[in-house]
This record gives sequence, C-alpha cells and structure tokens, in this order.
Amino acid sequence: MIRTYVAEHGGTVFVSTLSQRQKRTRSRIMALAVIAVIGASAGTVQAFYDHQRADVTRMWTP
Repeated sequence: MIRTYVAEHGGTVFVSTLSQRQKRTRSRIMALAVIAVIGASAGTVQAFYDHQRADVTRMWTP
C-alpha cells in the first residue's frame, strides 16, 4: 500500500507501507524466531546444569 502526505516543504511524499498479509507473515516469523531462541537458551542452560551435576556426582563418588 502506498500512502501520500504533504511534507513540511509543501511537496507530496509517497510512503510505502506493509500490507496486512506482510504484517501477519512478519509477526509469525518473529514469533517463531523468539520461540527458537528461547528453546536454544533453555537447552544451553540445561546442558550446563547437567554437566555441573555430573561433576559433583563424580567428585563425591568414592
């Protein structure tokens, strides 16, 4: 979609905006990206936690 408005200098300015479909697609992609990043960070934290527990178990096992 293209919108027009009058600028301060008096001329007409044309601005292109996203369509509803483009907005919906962009928001879905961002949502999937956020879910992927949160999953990766949770997996990283879990991996560090598991390694720490394994080290403690090895240290205290006679």
